[in-house]
Amino acid sequence: MTDTYTDHMTRRPSEVQRLNDQFDLMTENIGYILHPSVTLPPAPRIADIGTGTARFLLRLQPTYPDARLEGFDISSSLYPPQSTLPPNVSLAELDMKQPFPEDMHGKYDLVHARMLVAAMRPSDWETAVRNLARLLKPGGFLQWEECDFLNAEWKKSAPNSSIEKTRHIGDAFRAALHERLMHGWNTLPDHMPAAGLTSIVSDVVSSDRVPETREKVTEGILNLVFTWARLMVERGASETMFGDTLDRLENVVHDEIRSGCYFKYNIHVACARKALV
Repeated sequence: MTDTYTDHMTRRPSEVQRLNDQFDLMTENIGYILHPSVTLPPAPRIADIGTGTARFLLRLQPTYPDARLEGFDISSSLYPPQSTLPPNVSLAELDMKQPFPEDMHGKYDLVHARMLVAAMRPSDWETAVRNLARLLKPGGFLQWEECDFLNAEWKKSAPNSSIEKTRHIGDAFRAALHERLMHGWNTLPDHMPAAGLTSIVSDVVSSDRVPETREKVTEGILNLVFTWARLMVERGASETMFGDTLDRLENVVHDEIRSGCYFKYNIHVACARKALV
């Protein structure tokens, strides 16, 4: 299995808290963890693809204590210890870009995925949607959330807010991942019908729908950007490409965030259903 996520990101233990916070803040701004169109039986079987830290399953578990909750990822390095998981949560390694075993086909009431863009090449999306759709029972739901970072904006919440250094390193990150960021958020609804899915719904929500989250959302995005930047330096890039040493630049960026600089982007939710017959 080829882990393309590590082309630009890491799976170090230090990433766990950032990813959990990112999930929680995004969910708060979306306003739901399951799209209102999703209807599930009392004891559903649910798969989370690209589960990472299993945050989705652990957030969902109290609502569905009788569910069978299964998380899959190409790497188990960010999984919580098995001893800490509720008894109805299980985690395993699988590559969503490859066909799933046939004994998994048609077994799930809901298949969920979120924020997989860093692991996806442009040609991967259609294949992944098709593979995930095969897991669904007739009448089962696929829900997938991705963000449009390509058209994101750096904003000032006050006239004297500073954004220059933050925008500089943020734009460097966006340029490095430009090809990947062009897809997913805008192409998922188009791939779903070809995979046999119907009743397709697309929601678009601003990352600052809840204004009080702006600072934390921006800090989370910049922590992601600096994780990427340090990985690039480890792999031989010069810190001068970012205009300063990363430690000094990070201090300036956090000062700019405190001054009222924030990052605004759209969150796209694509939800569809497998036909009943």
